[in-house]
Amino acid sequence: MNHTDQADRIPSAISARDGRTIILAAFLGLFLSGYNNFIAAIALIEIKPQLHLNSVSIGLILAATFMGMLIGAPTLGHLADKVGRRPAMIVNMSLITFFAVLSGFISNAPELVLMRLLMGIGIGAGYPIGASYVADISSAHHRGANMTLAFCGWGFGAFACGLAGWWCVALFPASIGWRFMLASGAIPAIAALAIIILRKLPESHAWKHGKTLPPLPYTALGRPENRRRTIAVLLPWFLMDLPVYGIGLLLPTLLTQLHIGGRSTVVISTCALSAFTLLGFGVAYWTIDRLGRRKLQITGFLLMALLFAALAIGGTGIAVLWLLILFAAIQICINAGPNTTTWIVAAEVFPARLRARGQGLATGFSRIGAASGAFFLPVIDARSGPAAAFALVAGASVLGAIITWVYLPETARKELAH
Repeated sequence: MNHTDQADRIPSAISARDGRTIILAAFLGLFLSGYNNFIAAIALIEIKPQLHLNSVSIGLILAATFMGMLIGAPTLGHLADKVGRRPAMIVNMSLITFFAVLSGFISNAPELVLMRLLMGIGIGAGYPIGASYVADISSAHHRGANMTLAFCGWGFGAFACGLAGWWCVALFPASIGWRFMLASGAIPAIAALAIIILRKLPESHAWKHGKTLPPLPYTALGRPENRRRTIAVLLPWFLMDLPVYGIGLLLPTLLTQLHIGGRSTVVISTCALSAFTLLGFGVAYWTIDRLGRRKLQITGFLLMALLFAALAIGGTGIAVLWLLILFAAIQICINAGPNTTTWIVAAEVFPARLRARGQGLATGFSRIGAASGAFFLPVIDARSGPAAAFALVAGASVLGAIITWVYLPETARKELAH
């Protein structure tokens, strides 16, 4: 990555308290993604018999949020570059609040698909807005750690949805428990709105400085000086989201197929495995500014490939304990590596004037991978068995490591362009 001139290296000029609050707001934006995506997988345990869903309907419900994110990330990413990070964040939290509440009142599968699609527009916006906001205000030496703190909201969201799912299963009958699960996604969004508005968060100084410079159109992402970077952030993230969401959303179904227990046992097991996501983020937090983004991303992809290959060879014939251990190891490798780094570098490789749009484009493109995994892997599992699904994502992980090695520049401890 080219260094900017010293004149363009504008300090964030915000208080430490405001900086922490911005990281918290971005954290909640990512929390909403992890929570609302995975709560649907748990809710489907109860929705499937209630609405008489087949495998295609389940795939559409799980994929709908990602299709919304495909729209929301680049669209509201453009808004964040145009009018500022703070107002764009208010818009995205408001969208999530409204459609999460409505999703608790649906009466059929098409309505649920529509609500998930519309809520996904807001969820997708949280990626480029939060990433750009935190990247703008962070110093070069601590930017990776700050952005990891924000992104680990995704892991806490995935973990919290397991607790919320267990609580709803335990307290409510199956006919209404899933409604509370889906509508509960509005609660963190309301909290984020309160923080953003009541704390009167300042606008990013990097964004303000960028507005004094000649504007960069969306097409600048395809210019020769940006083309390799665009490839480097689009393709690995796409390949990483195949297993993260495809296998992740399929996990409750796989655990049910293994007959490890009733609904509560499946939910608790899913929640316990999500805890290893947080361990992976902890590894990333302590190493990302020391080892760099490239090493973590390549290593994570390769370890994922080995673990998924082991699952493909063993299939559901693996003992339950070893199966859970392999899934736990996968959670650590994914989140210590490409799940964290792809989000971070997508905001670092582009100048501030193009940052949210570049990150939004990468987020949107990655949602195609997420939607593909969410839709096709359950179908592959139903028709060919889990071994075929595991083999597919193992190959995708190898390809992700190769593309990272060829195209991705190192951004650790480097000043970002305006």
